[in-house]
Amino acid sequence: MGNRSGGPPGEPRERVEVEPYTVLARYYDDVMDHVDYVGWAKLVHRIAVKHGRKGRRVVDFACGTGTLAKRLNDLGYDVVGLDGCAEMITVARTRIPRRGRTLEFHVSDLRGLPDIGEHDIGVCLYDSVNYLMEAAEVSEFFHGVRKTMLPGGLFICDLSTERNSRDHFDGYVVEEQVPGAWYRRRTRFDPVQRIQHNSFEIYPDDADVMYIENHRQRVYSIDEITKRLAERHLSVLAVYHGLTLKPGSERSDRVHIVSEPV
Repeated sequence: MGNRSGGPPGEPRERVEVEPYTVLARYYDDVMDHVDYVGWAKLVHRIAVKHGRKGRRVVDFACGTGTLAKRLNDLGYDVVGLDGCAEMITVARTRIPRRGRTLEFHVSDLRGLPDIGEHDIGVCLYDSVNYLMEAAEVSEFFHGVRKTMLPGGLFICDLSTERNSRDHFDGYVVEEQVPGAWYRRRTRFDPVQRIQHNSFEIYPDDADVMYIENHRQRVYSIDEITKRLAERHLSVLAVYHGLTLKPGSERSDRVHIVSEPV
């Protein structure tokens, strides 16, 4: 809810609607430079330690531009990152792995995961489950997750709650200049459909075009997600509040749901 620049350059421009992240990928790291990826990676490690997991092989589902994967790699994990957007993976592949550790990225939709072998830990963070618009898609994703987990493995997914959408993002507008572009983000929350709508207007410095990306997120309840996990033989161990190890609930803005294969 703010304006951190003097306004969009060169309006009016040709309006071109594109798929989510296909243009935003170029500027994503600067748009999201406020996100505490180091803290998030440390939380994953703390959860693994708390639940007695010592394995070092991680798969990062919906890895985006690979920032979290790189932070986990820096902590000593071997990481495979998967994302359905080729443009995001192109950026992710510029990450340099920690010496002695592996870091690789592949294009893959959450609803049709490839055979990448079994891993000790799986993570799916930063609202990525919310981007699956139907409960059946969530179930399909969790089915794929289960196949990537070693016996004794751990799966951690976060969930942005209705409280977060209602209290912090309904009517939210941000405008900002980032290297190479100016953008405007508008957000509204539909409480009946339980959908958060995010519209990005992107004005690249080097083109007389305004790109529009319309993103949608479905707000699931914690109970809905734990039910889908159980259906796919992933038993919930804990629900944590935000970036803490305190119990989480629908009163949290964000929760992390921890499960294991059974």
